[in-house]
Amino acid sequence: MSATHHPPSERSAALPQSTRADDTAEPAGWAGDSVPARVIDHDRPCPGTAILTVRPWSRLAYRPGQAVPVHTAHHPGRWRWYSPANAPRPDGTIELHVRAVPAGTVSASLVNEVRPGDLLHLGPPRDTGLHLRDADLLLVAGGTGLAPLRALVEQVAAAPDGRRVTLIAATRTFADLYDPITLDRLQQAHDWLTIVPAFSHDPHAAPAEQGDALTLALRHHRPHHQVYVCGPPALLDDARRRLPLAGVPEDRLHLPHPMAPEIPR
Repeated sequence: MSATHHPPSERSAALPQSTRADDTAEPAGWAGDSVPARVIDHDRPCPGTAILTVRPWSRLAYRPGQAVPVHTAHHPGRWRWYSPANAPRPDGTIELHVRAVPAGTVSASLVNEVRPGDLLHLGPPRDTGLHLRDADLLLVAGGTGLAPLRALVEQVAAAPDGRRVTLIAATRTFADLYDPITLDRLQQAHDWLTIVPAFSHDPHAAPAEQGDALTLALRHHRPHHQVYVCGPPALLDDARRRLPLAGVPEDRLHLPHPMAPEIPR
């Protein structure tokens, strides 16, 4: 898929698990266009990962699958792209899934320093190329790549249209599956939704499926599926190569567009 150039970032709006430095210098105009957002909940479900719920001072107009740049006062002038994990809510709150990455000042701050009551700033939402197509969906999430895909599930749930959705939530071990309660609630609430926990390095975590995310994606893939993959860069690179070779049509394979190259520190 062709790249769409947006304001600078480290990698991709929907790649919250990048293993490189994850923040970027502030582009001109973001500060003036940003919306203050109060942190109303901060949960650390497993080491190195946080789920933040924020309430913007004014409603942020975004679509599921988009991403927003996030700034914390702990590191002035640094921003990081995150995809909201929820479809727009009546109360305007937004859930962010954050994994601290090496040399990532913003992600580490959001996980380890930010607390309820703190004020973040959210920049203008940007498109990542993740839009619902009119077909059954196979969603493949690696780690916190779950966030934009869960938002797409909520979008379907808001207006069910008969399609079926399979969501593969892939992590290394059960301990790394950071949001199982929400996933279980979604599964119980919607008979059109099948959630498949998958662990690549936890052979004792039955009845979850064993194996890497793409092996399981191919196991569950059907010819009519539109396939979406979100997660760390290595997963996306593998998906670009491996899935078409295994028979997934390129026009039915959807990955987040890269953002423009990062600004050097």
